[in-house]
This record gives sequence, C-alpha cells and structure tokens, in this order.
Amino acid sequence: METLAGLLELAFLVSFIVAIVYGVKWFKQRKDKESDLFKKSKKKFIITCVVVVCTFIFGGMAQNSADEAEEQAETAQQQKRNKSNYKDDKEEFATQYFALGHKVEQLSSKEGNEWNDAIENSDDDFDVDSTIDTIQNNHTDEIDDVDSKLSDLHDLDQKIQKNDSVDDSDKEKIHNAYLDAKHFANHATNISGSYDDFMDKHNELDQKVADHVEELQDL
Repeated sequence: METLAGLLELAFLVSFIVAIVYGVKWFKQRKDKESDLFKKSKKKFIITCVVVVCTFIFGGMAQNSADEAEEQAETAQQQKRNKSNYKDDKEEFATQYFALGHKVEQLSSKEGNEWNDAIENSDDDFDVDSTIDTIQNNHTDEIDDVDSKLSDLHDLDQKIQKNDSVDDSDKEKIHNAYLDAKHFANHATNISGSYDDFMDKHNELDQKVADHVEELQDL
C-alpha cells in the first residue's frame, strides 16, 4: 500500500507539471480560440487536471491506508514487546516479593523476640515506648533495607499496572500482593501498639504474604 501511495504521489507530481505546461500553451493560444491547437491544448489541460485531481484524491487515500497499516503494525509490535516485558517483570516481581517477604518476616520476628525478652526481664517499670525505640534503633540498617526493597517493588508494580497487555485479573493479584507486602513492611519498620497486637498482626500479615507468594508462582 505504501508503494502504491508513492506511485500515485509521483503520478500527481508529473500530471501537475504537465497540466501547467498545457495550461500555459492554452493561455498563449487564447487569441485563436477556433484553432485546432487551442482546442487540443484545452482538452489536454482539462484531462491532465482530472488526472491531477484523481491522483491527489486516490494518493491521499492510499497514504492514509498505508499510515493506518503502519500504525497497526507498530501497535502489534508494541503489544508483543509489552507481553515480553510483562513476562520478565512478572518474574522479577515474584523474585523481589519473595526476598522482601523473607526479609520482613525475619525483621518482625527479631523485633517480637526482643520485645518479649524486654517484657520478661522488666520489673514493674516497663516502658513500652522506650522498648519500641530501642528495638527499632537496634535494626536501623535492616529497616532501611526493607524500605529500599519496598520502593523497588512499588516501581515494578506500577510498571506492570501501566502495561496495557496485562490482564486486569493479573494486575489486581500483583497489586494486592504489593499492598500486603507494604502493610507487612510498615508493621516491621514502624512498630506500634501492644506486644500481643504486634504478634497477632505479624502472624496475619506473614500468612497473607506467604499466600501471595504461591499465587504469584501460578501467574
């Protein structure tokens, strides 16, 4: 189709030039309107004008068709690239998700153990806020690492959400997995509440993340 458009464009240019030539001849011969040369020039000018109009119209139609075909081909290629990207992104998301979940579970478990030890070793003057501050100060590097890994997971989640080739159901599963990982990470990096509440939440979120790990493997 693009070749046809090119040929019609060439025909348009040639016929346009020819029309100008015959138009000039016709104009020069206008003094003798009854002569055969005048009539022939007029006839040829009209014919070439018709050709100019036809090649212009059909050339435009052919070019539009060529542009649409090119756009469709590019769209198909982009969809193919998106599907390929999703496959890689999905695998990377699952890998990062497992690593983050494991990291958070270890951190939260350590914090819970230290909190429990602080309670058992305390007298009547046990201070919850002071204990929480001490625990978090003991794990500053780990908390920073969790925050960094969570940020990377967020970026990957957003990349997948913006990929038009991904099924909505897959997007929802991946995003829900990210949200629960985020809640688990926040639970471990921003300790609050009582010890019992902390441990109950730990068990709940740890199980949710573990379930998501299995779900991601089935995508």
